[in-house]
Amino acid sequence: MNIAPALFSKYYKNIFKKKWLKKGKDGFYFDFKGAKLPDISDDGNLLPILQHGVFEGTFLFPCLLNDDYNKSVVEFMDQHMGEGPYGYTDGSFDITVKQNDIVIDAGAWIGDFSAYAVSKGAIAYAFEPVEGTFQLLHQAMELNDRRIYPVQKGLADRECEINISVDGCSSGNSIFFERENSTKEKIAITTLDKFVKENNIEKVDFIKADIEGAERDMLRGATNVLKTFAPKLAICTYHLPDDPEVLEKIISEANPDYKVVHLRHKLFAAVVKQ
Repeated sequence: MNIAPALFSKYYKNIFKKKWLKKGKDGFYFDFKGAKLPDISDDGNLLPILQHGVFEGTFLFPCLLNDDYNKSVVEFMDQHMGEGPYGYTDGSFDITVKQNDIVIDAGAWIGDFSAYAVSKGAIAYAFEPVEGTFQLLHQAMELNDRRIYPVQKGLADRECEINISVDGCSSGNSIFFERENSTKEKIAITTLDKFVKENNIEKVDFIKADIEGAERDMLRGATNVLKTFAPKLAICTYHLPDDPEVLEKIISEANPDYKVVHLRHKLFAAVVKQ
């Protein structure tokens, strides 16, 4: 039994807005234990995405499980969730966002993981190339004390412009997969290595990536970051059949000191200090 969809359909579908939607001086916004997102409650396409997959992957653990990313908890829940969380701890192997971390959010959508990172005391560089989604991400920046830095670019292994298959503000826009009723939008692409160098970013502590099959290209464009800063990694591995093997190989070649742990749909990696 997949307990997460059952939980949401029977419970959160009815009370989601009542539970998480708050009223501020400038209007309504969602507040997930300090992680704030723009009010999309009237959007029949975006709200279900937030209620289900996004809440499950980003906010279920902090809101309902006290941010407990212990190996035993995560591995149990991973068997009953669509994609699983973006955190994992096993002793000194600790893939969680910490105070003062610099976080790279690749595939930021409207800023859910970036907002979570800010709620933990981090700063997030949020990469979201699609125009409509980027506008909502910019609203998330304002809601989160401007500690989210929106970047309207995608991440890959080269600088270029490409056409992306866009399905409104869906969280699943892709350069690889055509979707029914989708449109094309030209977007700018850069590499993480180049972005970090050009913006004089002194460290990178955490990389989260869910970019619809482009994770391997993003990692190839971040080899210097992986080698120099050894950030914690939480990377989706379910878009392409060979993602687990290919992504681990890229990581290990960039920095052989990485330890990699695979769950059903994500890998977690870190250089464990002795």
